[in-house]
Amino acid sequence: MNVAMLRMLGRGVNLLSFVSPRQAGRLAFRLFTRTRNPEPQTEKERALFAASAPLMAQARRETVEIDGRPVAVHVFAPIGPGNGLRVMFTHGWGSRIALTQGLVTGLRETGFFVYAIDLPGHGDSPGASLHAGSAIATQAAVWHRFGPFDAMIGHSFGGYMTVLAAHGLLDGRPLSPPRLVVIAAPADVRRVLAYFCRGLGLNRRVAAALTAEVQRVTGRPVEASFAPGYLARSGIPTLVLHASEDKEVGAEAARAYADAGPHVTLAWLDGLGHRRIVNSPEAIEAITKFLRSSSVSAQMLHTVSPQS
Repeated sequence: MNVAMLRMLGRGVNLLSFVSPRQAGRLAFRLFTRTRNPEPQTEKERALFAASAPLMAQARRETVEIDGRPVAVHVFAPIGPGNGLRVMFTHGWGSRIALTQGLVTGLRETGFFVYAIDLPGHGDSPGASLHAGSAIATQAAVWHRFGPFDAMIGHSFGGYMTVLAAHGLLDGRPLSPPRLVVIAAPADVRRVLAYFCRGLGLNRRVAAALTAEVQRVTGRPVEASFAPGYLARSGIPTLVLHASEDKEVGAEAARAYADAGPHVTLAWLDGLGHRRIVNSPEAIEAITKFLRSSSVSAQMLHTVSPQS
């Protein structure tokens, strides 16, 4: 859906808010959680998807059921000698595991078993919507079916959900993985909602109703979804990878994670933006060193701090 169409929808939702703010909020939530066509959309994505086909064919396909629908879990064995470690990986919004084979293959070549999730409405998993509740339920289902895992890794939306799922946001039952890796991930749903509302030109009445709808669906106030707060309390060793120039998720999110405590290592991978970072050799090297190490040390990573 192009920008002009989204703006037109936004104007319609604004008009509805004068009649029924609650209905406007629910319609805004439907737009907020609507997933795009799962097929690759650009020439670059189509080329990446085609190149990944032989690698995807190496996976064992499993499923878990969420809200009555199957969710695909691609199980990749190590390439070469295994190291005995198993990781769960969750992609970002609008992506799919076939588009993250750079990272998946890099982990496999280092000896990891990788359990990679196509979130509902993405990739090989059917559906037309996705929200935090279904994402976290998916990760918990994969953990309880195939885990425990030695680490949970997530990119963008998947990274944000990884932190919340690891700490049991919705049901109070944390998964408590030994390690977390968060790549270019937002930290606060309030910022995500504000970004969405600006993009559609939604008025304050709709923004408030959308926030209320998010709270109704999740059963939690939006401030409870501030992911760094959970990290600060749990102390789980965490690696945060981010590019300071990321236009989709600002650098302030990475700084918020880093402020959670000394158990969080922040590595700036500047020049890689929001999407290229996930398959980059720099990210793969940082992640594999972090996961194989017996301690979390900022000195083990080549970091360059951006200007604040």
